Amino acid sequence: MRTLLVGMEGQFSYIVLERLLAAEVSVAGVLLNGQRFRELRPAVQVGGDPSVPLAESLELPLTNAKVNVALPGMDDSSTGGQNAAAELRRAAVQVGASTLRLAMRAGIPTFECNDIGDSSVVKWLTGGSLDIACVACWNRIIPPRVLSIPRQGFLNVHPSLLPAYRGSFPLFWQFRAGELSTGVTVHWMDAGLDTGDIAGQRAVQFGEGIGGPEAESLCAYAGGKLLAEVIAAAARGRAVRRPQPEGGSYFPAPSAEDFALDANWHPQRAFNFMRGTAEWGVPFRLETEDKVLWLDEALEWREEAPMEQPANGKVWAPFRGGALLATLCDNAVA
Repeated sequence: MRTLLVGMEGQFSYIVLERLLAAEVSVAGVLLNGQRFRELRPAVQVGGDPSVPLAESLELPLTNAKVNVALPGMDDSSTGGQNAAAELRRAAVQVGASTLRLAMRAGIPTFECNDIGDSSVVKWLTGGSLDIACVACWNRIIPPRVLSIPRQGFLNVHPSLLPAYRGSFPLFWQFRAGELSTGVTVHWMDAGLDTGDIAGQRAVQFGEGIGGPEAESLCAYAGGKLLAEVIAAAARGRAVRRPQPEGGSYFPAPSAEDFALDANWHPQRAFNFMRGTAEWGVPFRLETEDKVLWLDEALEWREEAPMEQPANGKVWAPFRGGALLATLCDNAVA
């Protein structure tokens, strides 16, 4: 089965590719999402050294999300400093797992493009004699004419149990909803957004206080193993195509308002939400009876808040059924 992996830099695509290679799937090529070039370009020069810096045009998944927020009492310089800190936090999470370097080490031809529907990309895909293409983290719509190029179509690895949590950032919304029991879906892609027939699903359990990158890696690992099994089944003519159940849910990209905490939540839910979405670098707004708190990092939660006051820069934030200990954003109490 000649297989193409379509993905991005960062750990989700990296882990899925690693699982495919471990299962000895014949990965004929890798196509990565690039910022600058609409048309198809090699991701590195022919004969390039895997130790050289990454191609500057390649995108990282989380940094594509634009969330703007202004905090009370913060001037432009302090806001800029916070945004820079958020970027460093994101980079520290994602740069270590390079899909490009893994593909280069495995000797897989690797290309980049900004538009997978560009004529140069379509021509390359058509001439690739592909049996199947697999998507693991891609942030643009793939047109139907491209989906029809591989003989058996496109598969997508989605970190939720479809039809629930369709959309580009399913882990964010699952953390916001308080989910700890979730899963991954490998589905056949159609013209809709995460609406194609299901090829397989796997349950994934999150521990309390799990961070977003760790949750993503668990989903990628389970999804990559499942994807390899689906490809093997497709090679034998035994791939499953099960229509998704009616209903389901779709969520857009988060906005700053979606990071607001609800005082009616249990503190455990707020704790897990803050920990799971911390790498976004967006402050969490909590409106209490007498003031608004802007929280940064969740440290712990209790069903009863201690009587003693925490150290400077920390606060016991009140929730229904208990309290959450968190650090305060600078100049962020209104």
